[in-house]
Amino acid sequence: MPAPDRDQETMMSTHAVDPVFPSLPAPPLTADAIPGQRQTRWFWVTFVLAWLGSGIAQGVASVAIPQLLKEWDPDQATGNLSIILTLGGAAILITTPIFGRLSDRSMSRLGIRRPWILSGSLIALAGYAIQATAASLPVLGTGTILVLVGWGAVSMTVHTLFADQIRRSIRAIMSAVTGAATAIGILGGVALAGVVAPTGQLGMFLIPGGLSVLLAISLFFALKDIRRRQPAEPMDWRGVLATFWLSPRRYPDFAWAWMCRFFMTASIVSVTSYLYLTISGRFGIDDPTEIAGVQTQATAAFTLMNLVMAFVFGVISDRTGRRKPSVVIGALASAGGLVLAVSFGDIAFFLIGIAIVGAGQGAYIAADVALMTECLPSVEDAGKDLGIVALAYLLPGILVPVFGFFATRIGSPTGENFAALYIGAVVMAVIAAFAVTRVKGVR
Repeated sequence: MPAPDRDQETMMSTHAVDPVFPSLPAPPLTADAIPGQRQTRWFWVTFVLAWLGSGIAQGVASVAIPQLLKEWDPDQATGNLSIILTLGGAAILITTPIFGRLSDRSMSRLGIRRPWILSGSLIALAGYAIQATAASLPVLGTGTILVLVGWGAVSMTVHTLFADQIRRSIRAIMSAVTGAATAIGILGGVALAGVVAPTGQLGMFLIPGGLSVLLAISLFFALKDIRRRQPAEPMDWRGVLATFWLSPRRYPDFAWAWMCRFFMTASIVSVTSYLYLTISGRFGIDDPTEIAGVQTQATAAFTLMNLVMAFVFGVISDRTGRRKPSVVIGALASAGGLVLAVSFGDIAFFLIGIAIVGAGQGAYIAADVALMTECLPSVEDAGKDLGIVALAYLLPGILVPVFGFFATRIGSPTGENFAALYIGAVVMAVIAAFAVTRVKGVR
């Protein structure tokens, strides 16, 4: 077998967010080495811009979709939103691992990652066009699924680039930077959706959606990608299924870290997915502009605290090598903020609570990626194991809307019991804090 080529046409990395079939031994995770080549400064700029674009897409979705559903049928808006989010989550769960595996096996002259940035962006753009012209729930759902699938491909790529291009010694701080970019993007998306709302459905989806796609595609032009020069082994579908399972009894640290990420993701998704309708329902606001204004304030408070704490705890985590304290503090702070947000019927207390949630999320994301990579069972199967890690992000997208559908209907036929939804999110955050304390192999 030939030695790895240091030039652009290097062999494929075995470190990926989604499952892979290794072709050559990868640099050990304990070494400060990457399989990709040296990038230009524009890569670092566009890498962050891609995360920013992803955030804008999330911000737009959190305003435009529930606003449209509320205009169509106010009494069924929560239930219809849950249905759309569940179907979209299922589509992401099915397609993203497939995209990851195909990416690792790609023989394209464009590289193994760049084709998925481009194709994912174009799929998302098509979805935005359908959303912008939808006149019924099935059509809106179809457009939303396309948007989510497209961004799933882009997300798979930018997560994988952490292993391909980001040295281990700076992963925590880069996790904080990209997390901050996502948070700023969400804030920008929420604000922009409110600003363009007077243009109607067409502008509400196409203007911010098009901007987010443009930012993502910029990474396509800047990335010096890894290229595979030898065909992969034939696809083993039994192996594909096996890549989504590790024995918790054999690898308890990995299992507890996975559980922590799953419940923290589920907790924050419970809040962000229904934030627009929560503001409308809890505070009796019907004016879309006013709802968007309060949501922008909440998102701004969340983002500011998220940014500050992400950088503070990112530096602390990298310098001390301790990951668990940041995660525990982040999870408990998030739970405390949710309790405050749901305990009072006053917007000011709600905003303070959301700000505390943002601080907790910032502390958590600063150490999250580093914690998971340091709990991997083996170096040789790192790519496969990181595919299982990805499920902790994907599964909440399916399960949380189902939980939200029933939780918001406790004592409320129209689905406006958002207190029950937040209580569930508090429990999830506390479980996440407990789970990480059970990890023994990482400080």
